[in-house]
Amino acid sequence: MKRFLLSVLGTAICTSSIVAQSSTTSSSTTASTPAKTEAPAEQKVTVYGFVRNDIYYNTRRNLDLRDGVLDVYPSDATNLPTRSGTTLTPNGSDDGNAIPQLGYSAIVTRLGVKFGGISAFGAKASGVLETDFFGITNGTAGTSGGGTENLLRLRHAYVALDWNKTQLLVGQYWNPNFIPKCFPGTANFNTGIPFNPFSFIPQVRLTHKLSNIVSFTGMLFGYDLQGFSPAGAFGSGTGVDAYKFATTPSFAAQLGVENKKFLASIGLEGNTIRPRITDTQNPSTGAWGGTGAPNISKNISTNLFTLNLLAYAKYTSNNLTAKFHTTYGQSYTQYVGLGGLAEYRNATTGEWKYAAQNQWNLWGELISTKSKKVQPAVFVGYMKNLGLSDAINKSDIQSGSLAFLGRGISATRTFDSMFRLAPRVDFYSGKMKFALEYEITSMNWADVDGTVPDAVGTLPSSISFKPASGDLARSFTATNHRLQAVVVYNF
Repeated sequence: MKRFLLSVLGTAICTSSIVAQSSTTSSSTTASTPAKTEAPAEQKVTVYGFVRNDIYYNTRRNLDLRDGVLDVYPSDATNLPTRSGTTLTPNGSDDGNAIPQLGYSAIVTRLGVKFGGISAFGAKASGVLETDFFGITNGTAGTSGGGTENLLRLRHAYVALDWNKTQLLVGQYWNPNFIPKCFPGTANFNTGIPFNPFSFIPQVRLTHKLSNIVSFTGMLFGYDLQGFSPAGAFGSGTGVDAYKFATTPSFAAQLGVENKKFLASIGLEGNTIRPRITDTQNPSTGAWGGTGAPNISKNISTNLFTLNLLAYAKYTSNNLTAKFHTTYGQSYTQYVGLGGLAEYRNATTGEWKYAAQNQWNLWGELISTKSKKVQPAVFVGYMKNLGLSDAINKSDIQSGSLAFLGRGISATRTFDSMFRLAPRVDFYSGKMKFALEYEITSMNWADVDGTVPDAVGTLPSSISFKPASGDLARSFTATNHRLQAVVVYNF
């Protein structure tokens, strides 16, 4: 893959050089002999990118990606007290996640090619091919250096056709919740993750200008990168397979307004997944999930539909840039987010049942742009676990079948809320940037509701995967302080 991409890039650079030489020769010929016909448009190719180095220090272990360059959230305690009935017994062990780390990395370094300058189907044609060295997988149990760090991954690969008021984009580009004109400029490569949905996805996107300031965007898309698929081991395979077997494309629509100083939009997104594609069934009784004779294998088609809502705004003046972004919905793990879905067998029929978890994400950023060389800024993020839309009655769950597929939530522990504050200072000089950032992130953990008894030792009759309350819920606040320095040379 690496050799192939470098070869494509080398060809592009050579083509660019040949075009430039051809242009010069054509100019000198035209000066002496006037052209009789207009020369065809010449394709323009531009190489761009940056070399980036990150140095960071964490006071606590986190769920992170690729050498710890991208941190998602602070990990739960490993020395929680033991609960027996209504009694909590302290754990004398150390918290295995209360360990600082110091890391260095250059894997965010990026390389891309832009091409355009020609017409097709009556429109201006352009495209982008972009890669970096971030890789697509972590090492075993998230260990640094054990995955595909330092290897190329595909970021963007799309072509666009621009008519007077309409653009058609086909290929791999940002997911519909990541807004290129309104995203966090944090020094940390997490770019506001998990508050800001992040991923690249194959898509067909159509944008039409309804007026000078109003536009509508609609798109159909899928998922094709295992590293960005929903967390959890699905019966149909990876998270990518769960989308493929549903055979229903995801969709999104946004209505936005934009002028020179203000940008805002609202939108929605729908996703369908099929977590399992086969099951066993007793042909005599019709019951699902049995083992051995007379059970036979059957193909099943149980889908789960999830819906996400989006709103964002950005204001720009000579001295200040302000950004706001919020999402509310049920499907963010494919965007390196938290949450997911509950899976269980019905106690009567044995059929698989699914329920999505609801979540609210919010972030804002202020950047002082009074100076072009020194720009202080601050990022603030907040998210809340709202649990399942309808709590599951425990009497409906076949014993031992309940599981949660996702990130930040398990069958026994869950996040309640998460808060992040990240002030920084960006220094600019020519093509170089130097940034210093302090990031504090607090994650509130607790036992899952339905697993915690009340004061007299009685367990609740339902479960919604919200955090339980009270002393017996073993609440814990995990806080990480992160210091980050970044050096970037753009070309």
